[in-house]
Amino acid sequence: MIPGERTFEIEGRHLVYPTEFRDGCSAAGLFLVKSKVANEYIADSGFELAEVAPGRGVLVLTGVRYTDTDCGGYDETAMAFFVKRAGQRPRLPYASTWLDIIRGNTASFTWNLQVTTPLSRDAGIFMWGFPKTIEDISHERVGGRASFSLRMDGQEVFDYSVPASGSTTPPAVTSAVYSVWEGAPHVSYLTQTYRDAGYRPGSGRLRLGDHPLADKLRALGLPRRPLLATWAGHLSFSMSAPEKL
Repeated sequence: MIPGERTFEIEGRHLVYPTEFRDGCSAAGLFLVKSKVANEYIADSGFELAEVAPGRGVLVLTGVRYTDTDCGGYDETAMAFFVKRAGQRPRLPYASTWLDIIRGNTASFTWNLQVTTPLSRDAGIFMWGFPKTIEDISHERVGGRASFSLRMDGQEVFDYSVPASGSTTPPAVTSAVYSVWEGAPHVSYLTQTYRDAGYRPGSGRLRLGDHPLADKLRALGLPRRPLLATWAGHLSFSMSAPEKL
């Protein structure tokens, strides 16, 4: 970072906030998972799952192919939980959490994040504190479905697919994204716009492989059908600078 400025020189690229991700496509699934196990995974973060039912929270599994961004083109897979700050009480247990998730008012915390290029990895680490690693990600569209597959250390972690169709253009939404940046909890704001989007309860298909990370997903209660599967034929994101909580 250049002293006195929120400006970064990474892999020969000049990056600033807000950082723009102008086009790509994405598949996602919202999965009900075991809160106790998830909280063990993120115990050092200062956050805990925002429960939607007794002992249950939500994991969002996402695959994205970015085609036009400030960080170049790359593929990404992510596993994030809807969370609250440790000890924070909901307004109304469970019901208010569901409403906040639907309205985009519940913050997420990224537990695992994989990308395919050094630039996207380093930007995520140094600009926001995201736990990015470079891994083997593949994206395919076959028979009307889109799939994202993640392999690590030569082993399959997961393959996730959704119907690759939709005509919805929902309103833009700005959501809080928590991270641990420079050793402290921070919040950034992600403004998201989708086009050619489809939303289908239970239509995603998740297969887990034999990598240790797949075993961690099994401990959460996966594989199972997602509560909601989504597809976006086009997306654009804008990510703000992190602010200390």
